[in-house]
Amino acid sequence: MSGRSLRAGGKLAALWLGAFIMIFPIWWIFSTSLETSQRAYSFPGVLWPQWILTNYARAWSMAPWGRFFLNSVFISGTTTALALLTALVAGFSFAYYRFRGRNALFLVVLGSMLVPFEALLIPNYLIVKQLGWVNTFTAQIVPFAASGFGIFLLRQFILSLPRDLRDAARVDGASDWHFLWRIVVPNIRPALATVGIYLFLLSWNAFLWPLVVTNSPQVQPLQVGLANFLMTANGTDWTVVSAAAAFTTLPVLVLFVIAQRQIVEAISRTGLKG
Repeated sequence: MSGRSLRAGGKLAALWLGAFIMIFPIWWIFSTSLETSQRAYSFPGVLWPQWILTNYARAWSMAPWGRFFLNSVFISGTTTALALLTALVAGFSFAYYRFRGRNALFLVVLGSMLVPFEALLIPNYLIVKQLGWVNTFTAQIVPFAASGFGIFLLRQFILSLPRDLRDAARVDGASDWHFLWRIVVPNIRPALATVGIYLFLLSWNAFLWPLVVTNSPQVQPLQVGLANFLMTANGTDWTVVSAAAAFTTLPVLVLFVIAQRQIVEAISRTGLKG
């Protein structure tokens, strides 16, 4: 066997190992959610479940999951729409406009991606409290209405478009606003889809901030609802806990499977122009 074949085999084995490491915990959750309590507590457990679907019905009846789902959909959808709009306008401005301090301002945007959210948790909470937004949807949406990553990615993607497009639009008498929505947006749909999916998943999986600023199920998202569920007496039944974790994770998995092609296309087409 040649050295090239060995290297290819090693890469393939590494990919399979990585896939197993990522998929196994997900499979374990779904497998446990379809098991009996006795088999779920057995060591080392089982890899193929007995398909006890009543676990899902029991888990669903123990908490207001419908309200949590609706809250998460509203919060994630609104946050994604606002952050995508600000990222598009800001990315377009950084790509096409020349103004004083543009590079410094863009460095500030990049720098915002380096600051961990936990470092801003207390200042952000104090601001939200002063505004009277505690325990509201507004507190969970407005602080994330702009995304440094979204601005960066859309700017890079817009820069990869032919410069002749803008010149042709100007010759035709199109305004910059018209050029953005009629020409730029249709040509960067993969990037918009990628940023939108990223922002939606980021908002959907948010836990720490909603936990801090909310205290009522009427405004709490799914992840906080799941955490509260685990802290009740129901959290001792791992089949029910796994069922709750499974149906809260399923929407994210479905979204990723549907949109993974758009993500790969956007990453492969995004330029690195300065």
